[in-house]
Amino acid sequence: MFVNVHPCPDFNYSLFKIAGLVLLCSCGNNRYEVWDTYRGSPDALQYSSLSQIDTSNVHLLTPAWTFHTGDSGQRTTIECNPIIVGNTVYLTSPTLHLIALDATHGKELWRYKPTGKEVASGINRGVTYWKDKGLEYIFFPAGKYMYAVNARTGSLIESFGDQGKIDLRAGLGQDTAKLSVTVTTPGILFKNILIIGSATGEGYNASPGHIRAYEAATGNLLWIFHTIPQKGEYGYETWAWIEGENYGGTNDWGGMSLDEKKGIVYVSTGSPTYDFYGANRVGANLFGNCIIALDAATGIRKWHYQAVHHDIWDYDLPCAPTLADIHWQGKDREVLLQPTKMGELLVLDRNTGEALLPSVEKPVPPSDIPGEQAFATQPYNQGILLTGQGWDTTDLTTLSDSARNYLKQQTRQYRAQGMYDPPSLNGTIGRPGTRGGMLWGGISFDPQSQTAFANCNDFPMIYQLEKVPSEAGDDLQHEGASRGQIVYALNCSNCHGADRKGATEAVPSLMGLSKRYSKEGLSKIITQGKGLMPAHTQFSSPDLNAMVTYLMNEPDSSATGKTERVQMNHKLPLEKYVLKSYKIFTDQEGFPASAPPWGTLNAVDMKTGQLKWQVPLGYYPKLKDRGFPNTGTQNFGGCVSTAGGLVFIGATADEMFRAFNVRNGAELWSYKLSAGGYATPSVYQVKGKQYVIIAAGGGNRNGTASADVYMAFALEGSR
Repeated sequence: MFVNVHPCPDFNYSLFKIAGLVLLCSCGNNRYEVWDTYRGSPDALQYSSLSQIDTSNVHLLTPAWTFHTGDSGQRTTIECNPIIVGNTVYLTSPTLHLIALDATHGKELWRYKPTGKEVASGINRGVTYWKDKGLEYIFFPAGKYMYAVNARTGSLIESFGDQGKIDLRAGLGQDTAKLSVTVTTPGILFKNILIIGSATGEGYNASPGHIRAYEAATGNLLWIFHTIPQKGEYGYETWAWIEGENYGGTNDWGGMSLDEKKGIVYVSTGSPTYDFYGANRVGANLFGNCIIALDAATGIRKWHYQAVHHDIWDYDLPCAPTLADIHWQGKDREVLLQPTKMGELLVLDRNTGEALLPSVEKPVPPSDIPGEQAFATQPYNQGILLTGQGWDTTDLTTLSDSARNYLKQQTRQYRAQGMYDPPSLNGTIGRPGTRGGMLWGGISFDPQSQTAFANCNDFPMIYQLEKVPSEAGDDLQHEGASRGQIVYALNCSNCHGADRKGATEAVPSLMGLSKRYSKEGLSKIITQGKGLMPAHTQFSSPDLNAMVTYLMNEPDSSATGKTERVQMNHKLPLEKYVLKSYKIFTDQEGFPASAPPWGTLNAVDMKTGQLKWQVPLGYYPKLKDRGFPNTGTQNFGGCVSTAGGLVFIGATADEMFRAFNVRNGAELWSYKLSAGGYATPSVYQVKGKQYVIIAAGGGNRNGTASADVYMAFALEGSR
């Protein structure tokens, strides 16, 4: 066995293969002893070689310090994976403040807060540190800007971009006023180049998700890779282009990984928009749902691998791939491990893109939605599968006979022909679904035991579409559609539903808004964001005003005059359909329709590709009290493994933070957080003392209470 560790900046790199040992760099630092990069290291291992906390003493773990950001609100959350540089922790708050803390006791050192028109909301999962010529940078994405902040003082570095920031909408080849772009997951640095992805929105008017690289010191754009190919570029012929249609998405929203030695950045993309209907984009749609290897210095494509063709299920590749060196079937291989929402762990040769586990193209059902041409085949991974795929009545819940009978009846009204059964007007059961499998938290890889650890969701969802009206008078609900209704349907119905009734506690109903907000207040929320919802800056004033007017009125009003009935200047180029809402298929009580566990923690031996163990992850108190303690819960956030033989993870709806034994999955320690820990923990050491820190921001898609807490844990009495 050998471990190819990521080199430190001062290391004159050469590769050594030392059986059973983790390689040290020449300056004496083990790369995995520090956590100065999102997910721990540029190779996204999510692993710490620190071992002061281990299986023999983890039961002595206690809170070392607690920090309150002071800015949580209704439905806010924290998904940040803090980085630690020296004795300073850098993290972000629910309303996107950048904060520096003393790593020993959690005291606030400084805070940068975007102000005025720059106020941002939404999600931030971390920041990027860079040092150049004695100046220390923190690259901090918030709203539509990327900021460069002095890591020592918290002030903007005004030599970067436009007085310390760059507009993330610029350079995408479109009018910036019509684009809504944010960066939820931090970029990655190769030498003096900052490479970023983006979150583009998921509606019909979403921005393109091209990959961009900037000169880190100045913010000048260096290169761009078109994830939606331009005419004359590779992959252009895999799309059916229609004049007047917008082509967006196909974006890297979950982060990237980097092989510094070879200068290759690995990008994982999501689906093209619209996520669930693609009549305007017939074809395979490269580079949607792809792993792409790019030359980090130039952006030139080296290879790609597409995991889903013409995605109409929102099966994004949700996180950066993990780069690992493993002893695979008798040979030393440099591999890439890509988690998917389909519950598959893809294993590719990271130099060539060759799949080391066979993937077989199989026919899939056609769509019955007018205009949609579902791709005829899809790749099925024949190797590592960590969730169920597809749906039938043998998968039904085991909680009670009444729940099973209810769900049997419900199942009859929906399509259910496998994982790639297209969305339909009556509804299609999809499993694992858009919130299933592995999500943005990624996986952890222990290079010593050659084991990958992954937390998964496994429950069915309902994909039901509804037609969008093309002009006033084309019925959607009853009396005809307004301009505001059309703008809402094309941009916002994905989350809040075509009926505006929301999906969960985390995605609220939009009914009765006139009783809670003025038109000005509602406009401000739309354009600046709130809670999980990012700012939407793409709307023209007429479109924004029309949508606000529509939202301030009840859709079922019998008085037609209460609906703004503005005649559109032209019909939409194609018929369009939208998802009614993100809907988990549940029993009468709201618990998933499938048999538990609904959330699991898994360990995979990467020498063989075999599952070592799987354990339920979390519980629902109501069900635990009824004798069902091991159901697992929907989980958000990632896990971290350590050389102490532990896997740390929060993520669950029961708001616990846990440590598991890497050998057998036994739970060795747990702590009840003040709110859900829907983030990936970080592991660091200061003055000989090891800490584990996690954000307890709550909220999120589990709909639990929100908070503003970061908690750091250490051994009781450790020096």
